[in-house]
Amino acid sequence: MSLRSRLAQFVLAASMETVARRRHADLLKQASYPDKAQSQALEAILRLCKETTQGRRFGVSEALSIDDFRRAVPIQTYEDIRSGIERQIATGMLEVAPEPPLMYARTSGTTGQPKYIPVTRSTLKQFRAAQQAMAFPPHAAYGAFRGRILGFGGPAREEALSNGVPAGSTSGLIYETMPYLLRANYVVPAEVFGIEDYELKYLVTARLALAARDISLIAAANPSTIIRLLSVIEAHRGRLSRDLENGGFHALDRLSPEVCAAVEPLLRPSRASAKILEHAHAASLADLWPNLRAVVTWLGGGCIHAAASVRSQIPKAAGMIDAGYIASELRGTIVVDARNNLALPMLGDVFFEFVENAAWDRGERETQLLHELVQGTEYQIIVTTAAGLLRYQMNDVMRVTGFVGACPTLEFVRKGRGVTNIVGEKLSEDQIHSAVATVFTQPPVFYIALADTKASVYRIFVETPFNETNTAEAFDAKLQQLNIEYAAKRGSGRLASPRLVRLRPGAGAAYHKHCVEVKGQRESQAKVLALQRVEDFDFDFSDYMDANAF
Repeated sequence: MSLRSRLAQFVLAASMETVARRRHADLLKQASYPDKAQSQALEAILRLCKETTQGRRFGVSEALSIDDFRRAVPIQTYEDIRSGIERQIATGMLEVAPEPPLMYARTSGTTGQPKYIPVTRSTLKQFRAAQQAMAFPPHAAYGAFRGRILGFGGPAREEALSNGVPAGSTSGLIYETMPYLLRANYVVPAEVFGIEDYELKYLVTARLALAARDISLIAAANPSTIIRLLSVIEAHRGRLSRDLENGGFHALDRLSPEVCAAVEPLLRPSRASAKILEHAHAASLADLWPNLRAVVTWLGGGCIHAAASVRSQIPKAAGMIDAGYIASELRGTIVVDARNNLALPMLGDVFFEFVENAAWDRGERETQLLHELVQGTEYQIIVTTAAGLLRYQMNDVMRVTGFVGACPTLEFVRKGRGVTNIVGEKLSEDQIHSAVATVFTQPPVFYIALADTKASVYRIFVETPFNETNTAEAFDAKLQQLNIEYAAKRGSGRLASPRLVRLRPGAGAAYHKHCVEVKGQRESQAKVLALQRVEDFDFDFSDYMDANAF
């Protein structure tokens, strides 16, 4: 390792004890009085937004009380503000965002048209501060910043809008604008995230990461990203081994001049990694990066099984830390207790409202505030942000996991639309996750359940390399145990017994690729909805169905 790299690591680790510790302490202090912190956050947001077209229409100002604000502004979805954002892009007028956006975070929408979420100077500052606060717990608990960082992000510039402002990934913008010393410790330069070829991007990442034996932290929003990286390493182990021996890269000529200029100076040999690829049957994370101290990634919702697979491969002393509630619209929570994965909401940045999930499904819209939440209860979340998202319904279900000070800690459970109802059973995505965890002896590589309303049956597609027996019957029994309405409908014959379909290797990766390339989801953050309706599903598994059924 060069002297400059060693110095960068030393300074970076020291900074975790200063700036990050202070940011972390500030959030813990706010957690002692969440109602006051939330009042102040709303006041600051409304002060920013009062002169926007949207703000004037609703009559918002910093003088509004929380109750007055809730009466003045209806709960909104993206479709309610889409026209305002489109006018702001076309004219530059402050229609929704109170400041000229530096970029727009592009993400998939429910209508098929992408969503463009404004990222302003104020919100970018908040994102960076949240990143600093989030850095402290992994470092304090596991020494995560003692080595180098393998981070994943999306491209900050996927397209230029009509006004010349870029649209892309917020994570990419944060990644490429981090302070120099922090960027010096990243293994992968930001230019790599702009590679359009799905396989090539992972191959470049693999080549750079394999040469860095001193990686101490891996950060990827979705654990499937890490699993995908390992599969690419396995598929290309021979050529990567030779690259690591000679210090070259066999796919260098496939890179654009810009990416090549960023990557070529980083191509270092590593005989230790080359030897592992030559001799290990399937190299684990611990084999490849023995100094790994922590992995920061999503641990809940549809990521449970992928996260379990990652956990099984890391060094015993390393920690798995939840990445918190992150979306294109906001940084919602950060983990403040890395050992127990307790995540506090960003009290000073975002104003939060909640509706108990069961009440939301009944059509109720009276909201509760953070200090009114109950442990163990699931809620729909509504947010108000400095980017001009006023009472914005995220269509996400959150659960209260505990308290830090007087403030509830939150975890993401599932997307709100992850509930199907063929004949009144109201089956939820997390019930599918629970059934899979119980029934399969080994975590499947991929699975998805589709509600076929016409046939009154659930079809569960599963990719697993393991031989499983009696899984269809066990799956049905577990769902009946988890959901009494499902049990009643099965007992009455209104629902047929579920059909489990085995998929051949590669099915999950093909569907993930489809979500990115066809549906426009963020590659590094694409979430698979494990429960969908047949009529909403747009991928054909026919080519991947295994003749050997369960």
